[in-house]
Amino acid sequence: MKKCNLTILIKPLLLTLLLMAPQAYSKSLPQDSIYQLDSSWIDQDGNKRALSSFAGKKQIVSLIYTHCLHTCPTIVSTMQAIEHKLSAAEKQDLGFILVSLTPDTDTPAVLREFAQKRQLNTDNWSLLTGSDEDVRSLAMVLNIRYQNVADNEVNHSNLISGLDSQGRLKFQEIGELGNAEKAVQSLKKF
Repeated sequence: MKKCNLTILIKPLLLTLLLMAPQAYSKSLPQDSIYQLDSSWIDQDGNKRALSSFAGKKQIVSLIYTHCLHTCPTIVSTMQAIEHKLSAAEKQDLGFILVSLTPDTDTPAVLREFAQKRQLNTDNWSLLTGSDEDVRSLAMVLNIRYQNVADNEVNHSNLISGLDSQGRLKFQEIGELGNAEKAVQSLKKF
């Protein structure tokens, strides 16, 4: 009787399982999860990221652009205030995502520099850029309105969104420092 080479049998099985894993995971997500969006992003380190890669932790999300001098700095400061109000244990279960509204100019290098200037710990913070279509789709799902105007500026909603660990929208707050405590209280409810 011939010996069966287990490696020959196992390798194709493992490859099949690895290829099916992301699909199986997205099928296990709720239908109202933003992680169901089929979009591709690049983070501040140049890594490709699917939204579903953020599943498993609560997330605070906002859409900004790095060269904004008005609303966006306030949004980021509010998100930082939320972070500072949390215990170490609460921070372990939470991530912060900033998505660029100007993906043509907010390259990974620009996002990385922005994170450094704003002292964002990229262990907990992810800054994403993507295609115009993917930004528009995410904005629509989160009910964020925006419009590009002259000189690469953007008029946009000033909202911070809280997602549960499966990517379901649980709350939205105006991105003002006075709302940081309300956002923290909302986070503690789910």
